[in-house]
Amino acid sequence: MDYDHFGVPVKKREEGMIHFPEFKVWCTDYEKDPYRIERIFFEEGTPLHPLIQSVPHVCFKVKEIKEAVYNKKLLLKPIFYQGYWMAFIEEKGIPIEFIQQ
Repeated sequence: MDYDHFGVPVKKREEGMIHFPEFKVWCTDYEKDPYRIERIFFEEGTPLHPLIQSVPHVCFKVKEIKEAVYNKKLLLKPIFYQGYWMAFIEEKGIPIEFIQQ
């Protein structure tokens, strides 16, 4: 597993954020950040778990997402979205994201 990015919930939408209407979320492009930090603004009524909305997360690239989440507490089950698989788990009160391309 390899580090991909660090996501931080923010209280205000920032200029240049990308909208993901299915999740009612706005995100900065972490690939343009030198430290790969993603700032995330959540709209009212987002379907994402409250822990994802309130606690920073780390994201890892994995070879097999189903193995990465096996027997873990799921916050977001694996879904295929915009060309890759993604999922969130909770580990000791911290959300962790996995992506598989």
